Amino acid sequence: MPASWEREIEGRYLKRGLRLNHLRLLQVLRQSGSLSRAADILATSQPAASRLLSEAEQITGVKLAERSGRGMMLTLFGESLADRAQMVLRELDEAAREIENLKTGLTGSVAVGAVTGAALEYVLPAIRQTRVTHPGVQVHVEVNTSDQLTQALDAGRIDFFIGRVPDTVNPRAYDAEYLDEEPIALVARAEHPLTRRDSVTLEDCTAFDWVMQPEGSMLRVAVEGYMRRRGIAYPAKVLSTSSVLLMLVAVSQSNAVTAVARPVAEFLVANPALAGAARSGPGGALVPLKVEHEIALAPYSVVKLADRRLTPVSQNFLDLLQSLSRRGRMGGLE
Repeated sequence: MPASWEREIEGRYLKRGLRLNHLRLLQVLRQSGSLSRAADILATSQPAASRLLSEAEQITGVKLAERSGRGMMLTLFGESLADRAQMVLRELDEAAREIENLKTGLTGSVAVGAVTGAALEYVLPAIRQTRVTHPGVQVHVEVNTSDQLTQALDAGRIDFFIGRVPDTVNPRAYDAEYLDEEPIALVARAEHPLTRRDSVTLEDCTAFDWVMQPEGSMLRVAVEGYMRRRGIAYPAKVLSTSSVLLMLVAVSQSNAVTAVARPVAEFLVANPALAGAARSGPGGALVPLKVEHEIALAPYSVVKLADRRLTPVSQNFLDLLQSLSRRGRMGGLE
């Protein structure tokens, strides 16, 4: 029978008043083989169960069950409808479980954004823990600068992000809750001339080329502001890029210096092959330089839209991030 004809028949039954109670009765009747036992299972009386069966037969226009000895068996028509009933009821059970899981945050998806340091320090450990405690949750991560993450939040691509609200937007449109500080480290390849010194000044670093985030990014603004307040000349040559991979390659293959969040520098130290794997010529693993005075970004926060409520699964993931912040934990994916 063509699928369109089947849908027409099913729609006709619904219009005639076929209800879930009719489907449940057929399913239970097939399992029990007795109208009285089916009534007991459904917590109703036998006359009420008999009326349901009679209604279902009137709606479908066929005999759905017949007596057999001391019990009752479904007819060929009843078996066919009971098969459909089983599928419908199973799908409804699945829908109920899915809705309950969505209500409690046990399944679903969360889209989170983060600046690079926070992605390493908090988002990765949170994903690792979520895989264990909530295996039905899918996590999507966008790592970028705060201004780009703000645009992603406005566009609805992410639920919230860890970063900073840019000065160029209306702060009233966002909720920003403090999460952690973000110190900056200056990084170069292990064979860089400055790595042979016990102490390095920022002026020493600016004598070399730099690789930096694009102009206007929070990290670059912080570094350039620090230089400006102390009368330190900017590097003569700066490669601007938002690509972490390009940054790694450029710094590992030259004497250029870059500024990254300290968690990123610590990750590079713990994983020296990461930078080395990207190079094809002279170079080495990346290491933080021993700069005398620390540069720090403004503290980063969890940023949400002020007029948007998070889904349970997103709120659960956010709660986990905040818990990791309180415990001061750092980790990665296993």
